[in-house]
Amino acid sequence: MMKDTIQSFLDDKKVAIAGASNNKENFGKTLMTELIKLGYKVYPVNPRCEEIEGTTCIPTIKELPEEVHNLILVVPPRLTEEIIEQCVDTPIQRVWMHRGIGKGSASETALEICGSNNIEAVHGFCPLMFYGKGFHRFHLWIRKTFGKVPAEYMI
Repeated sequence: MMKDTIQSFLDDKKVAIAGASNNKENFGKTLMTELIKLGYKVYPVNPRCEEIEGTTCIPTIKELPEEVHNLILVVPPRLTEEIIEQCVDTPIQRVWMHRGIGKGSASETALEICGSNNIEAVHGFCPLMFYGKGFHRFHLWIRKTFGKVPAEYMI
């Protein structure tokens, strides 16, 4: 169930983020900053950056430490597919395909790759609705109120 996968993300204090950059308007950077504030160890994955806000970037999924099992994707769907292919036969157990305004990171192909390789997937939601506080938590309440979250969250 997606609820269990989301809870696994929240419980594990190590998470990689693909798509974070030094661009001040980059949502991956915002997400990274917020998760660090909440006490998570964050591993930005970006082959074009050496570091983001003092945190060393990891060039590829295959170079992540073995204890990292969660990956949040904040990239276009075609890149999501490539990155999830890289997750096969790595310690990554769960991926979260970010969705904010717009289409988000998910695609049917990416979800099929996850399903075929026993990688749990969350899609259709902004991670900060679950990790965050304030406005982001309010956004989750609004989505619950109007039935726009996984059915198991309606309880």
